[in-house]
Amino acid sequence: MRCSIGMRTVHELYCSRKRKESSLVTGNSIMVFLVLIVMVIALGGSLYVRTWLTRRAIFKVVEIFYQHHALEMKGAKTRHELGLERPDFVQRMMRPRDYKQYALQILIKREIILEDEEGKLYMVEERLDQNLRSKRKDTLSHHRS
Repeated sequence: MRCSIGMRTVHELYCSRKRKESSLVTGNSIMVFLVLIVMVIALGGSLYVRTWLTRRAIFKVVEIFYQHHALEMKGAKTRHELGLERPDFVQRMMRPRDYKQYALQILIKREIILEDEEGKLYMVEERLDQNLRSKRKDTLSHHRS
């Protein structure tokens, strides 16, 4: 009998130890999974914020061209006149990131903003997306009232 009680005790200790190890493995797996989920959410959030800031900058650049009446080749303006010149290294280090330069490049690639032979920029209003035009109308109506 003594032998069977001893074997039973050894078996119970062995099983209880296995249960603790398996719960530790499960706890670690859950922790790793949660960390991965947080990292994916953070990455997605940063991409969303960058896209949102770029979109907002596109609207600002379009508004700058409207304000300066640079809507045809006759009204073309330099980057300096439009206030869209690239900041120097010190200015970039001291200020938060300005997405207008990136937005300007997007509009140039889409051929919404063109550059003449003198390096002056103008916007071709007919090439604007419907979204940009409706946003322009919304801002005009808010300024009038």
